[in-house]
Amino acid sequence: MNVMARLGSRLARWRDWELNPVVVKELRQAVRNWSVTGMLLLFLVLLFGTSLMFLVSQTFTSQFNQRLGAQIFQAFVVILGGASTLFIPLYVGVRLAIERQENNVDLLYISTLTPGRIIRGKFYCGAYMTLLFFSACMPFMAFTNLLRGVDLPTVFCILLVLFLVVCFAVQVGILLACLPLSKPFKVLVGLSGIGIAFVVLSSVVGLALELMRSGVGAMMAGRDFWIGFSTAVGIGFAGFLLLHFLSIALISPASANRALPLRLYLTVLWFLSGGLSFLWVRHTKDTRMLLPWAIVMGLLLFAALFVVISNHDQLSLRVRRRIPRAPVRRALAFLFFNGAAGGLAWVALLLALTFGATWWALDWSLDRARGFQSLSAADVSDFATTAAGVISYLFAYALTALLVHRRLLSGRPPRLAGVLALIIPGALAVVPNLGMFFLNRLTWDAVERLQLGNLFNLFIVRESAHQLDHLLCAGTWLMIACALNARWFVRQFQSFQPLETAVTPPAEATPTGPS
Repeated sequence: MNVMARLGSRLARWRDWELNPVVVKELRQAVRNWSVTGMLLLFLVLLFGTSLMFLVSQTFTSQFNQRLGAQIFQAFVVILGGASTLFIPLYVGVRLAIERQENNVDLLYISTLTPGRIIRGKFYCGAYMTLLFFSACMPFMAFTNLLRGVDLPTVFCILLVLFLVVCFAVQVGILLACLPLSKPFKVLVGLSGIGIAFVVLSSVVGLALELMRSGVGAMMAGRDFWIGFSTAVGIGFAGFLLLHFLSIALISPASANRALPLRLYLTVLWFLSGGLSFLWVRHTKDTRMLLPWAIVMGLLLFAALFVVISNHDQLSLRVRRRIPRAPVRRALAFLFFNGAAGGLAWVALLLALTFGATWWALDWSLDRARGFQSLSAADVSDFATTAAGVISYLFAYALTALLVHRRLLSGRPPRLAGVLALIIPGALAVVPNLGMFFLNRLTWDAVERLQLGNLFNLFIVRESAHQLDHLLCAGTWLMIACALNARWFVRQFQSFQPLETAVTPPAEATPTGPS
């Protein structure tokens, strides 16, 4: 009875279901916007003109071209990819960037919709427009099949891949529009995004031509094709979700617990991708399969390191209300809630587990009797030294930037700590070489010499003794930075308390107005 009652209540809630209001708003404005209508009409004219040009050129030859359909389809893929990859993300991104301006009292500042619903509405609008362009192109695509040279499975497979790429590009455009930048910087970011779109478009077109050449329709009957296709789609979907959560966090208010969804997602992604990598190691008997996982997750966590140090130290009342009371749950929540201290501990834990597990697996498989392929002993040692040096240097830079910001620039926004953490390695890499340049002593041999403190020099030096010197320098710097930040870290952990048990600041102890 309880199951039936629960099912009945869920069915009753379907009556209250409504389409995302952002989708309705965006589609209504897109219908009234001359740019969307004009672009769609121009797109249809290009398709018709291209097909007409190919057919007219065929009349001048005495023999029928058996690959006429394939050639027309290739031209249609270029036109469809260019129109959708360049126009749709630009349209969605520009509209969102305009709404993100503080002087524009629009949806993002007066609506009670959640940030997630707003971002999803923007994406659904872009996906619907993509589907509209693909639907307009579908009759022309079917026409190419009648001319021979291309089969329907190939047509549908290439269109599916192109559609997924355009949807990913729409999410990238949404993320770029959500960045908290001024108008000139947003224009620069938009121009760089257009350049990246051209690169992506050329890659997608090249992939489509390669699929046509290799006969993807015949490959669909094999198991390996679907394994590779599912893996590629899974990796793309994981990247899409990461961009989606980043966009939601960027438009969320500062009082919200913006770090929780991102850190939870990255943790789940780390766990699932790591488990999949170990399964591949077991299947292929090759521990080198762990290296792509370790490198990709390391780059993501390195980027997260510069983001977490830009968090506020003081938690909002909204976040403190959600802090658990149980000590174990509170310690776990400290890693995932807002705050630079918890973020540093979270990144350090995942990095230690990632490279520790990878190094252990590579070292364990050196014994050939176990039947696993691996790197050589020298390469494993070089991997361990380089990884430890990079992690130590990056954490030393981050903790130094936090210390400088807290002691000297406490009145400035916390995001300045992340900027300082990027400036420090850049200065250590550029200033010494710039000095040697002005002294006319800058040579490639001078660049390859040992430069302690320079992270990039760690990848250039060739002797293992110099790598150990870098590791010693980075470890010493990191220990000093940890000692100088220890009191701050302990104070942040002790102040991470629920609102009921936390000490209320004097300014908030006696409210002066009605609640």
